[in-house]
Amino acid sequence: MITHIKLYHFRSYGLYETTLAPGGTVIVGPNGTGKTNLLEAIYVALRGSSFRGSLADCMQHDQTQTIIHLETDNASRRLQLLRTADGTINKEFTINDSRSKLLPRKHRLPVVLFEPSELRLISSSPSRRRDFLDGILSRLDAQYEATLRAFHRTLLQRNELLKHPRETTQNWRDHLFAWDIKFVQLATHIAQARATFLAKHEAALSSLYAALAGHETAFAATYQASTSLDRYEQALLDRLQRARDYEIATGHTSAGPHREDFTIFLHSQPAIKVASRGEMRTIMLAFKLLELELQTKISQSRPLILLDDVFSELDATREKLLQETIQHHQFIVTTTDARHQRDDCLIVSTR
Repeated sequence: MITHIKLYHFRSYGLYETTLAPGGTVIVGPNGTGKTNLLEAIYVALRGSSFRGSLADCMQHDQTQTIIHLETDNASRRLQLLRTADGTINKEFTINDSRSKLLPRKHRLPVVLFEPSELRLISSSPSRRRDFLDGILSRLDAQYEATLRAFHRTLLQRNELLKHPRETTQNWRDHLFAWDIKFVQLATHIAQARATFLAKHEAALSSLYAALAGHETAFAATYQASTSLDRYEQALLDRLQRARDYEIATGHTSAGPHREDFTIFLHSQPAIKVASRGEMRTIMLAFKLLELELQTKISQSRPLILLDDVFSELDATREKLLQETIQHHQFIVTTTDARHQRDDCLIVSTR
């Protein structure tokens, strides 16, 4: 449970501090007054990364130092960002007296973030949906997070090789084939983990959707792989080799998890075609509530819930159901609307 935060030259804040309630804290203020920045700082201190970009982006451009200091009920957390003369950003996390350049996974506390852009993901791009799904899986599974990082490094290396083709030399062909093998091995882990997650939790998502919508609805979640998941590794390798000329011409890897997507079906039809705006928001809320359940089981503690102006996206029924779900957690809500203030919450103004 977090109790206090102090910021120094973090985004729009010069020097700022506030107490946070053990139950609910409502941050109220007009747009542009730093409400999301405050949530971001809390997220960074607890998770070690930002949900809005790189940590370097959090520094004020004319400052050489940024500090987040967070107090919890059992530890003190501090992140210091230092800009060197050559523009390099050095990071240092301090948990009590333990210091490190990266926040170790054992010190990352469970956080579930609700933000408006995620509620609109069904109608967004495949890359946004991939990032959303990868984010959930990475927060739940350390091995998946490590495999995903290795996959992106391998994809980058393979693309660099394709951009500088020397297909007439055996050495270049051997080098590319070696990257092909590593790529399809990592790709298989990623694609199968994504597909397994959706299949395993489809029934739970359907139940959560029904609870939020107030009625039963035909619901399904299907992963759209580049090729058959039954023999994904060999099939993907074959496909890449058939596409060799095209890939050399474009300098990009043509197939794999970085091009894949997942589809949500409502009423046996793709949701992107038939779902209303309210139904799309309900689908993504179901995903976030599923993550909340899974994070609670894995960490054996109640995650902190951050809600960034989410209630403005919901109708009264869904807002009430969400409020009932989060009431047993510590939560921090941002809003521009004073009607979302509650008698049992601490009110923080950013005016």
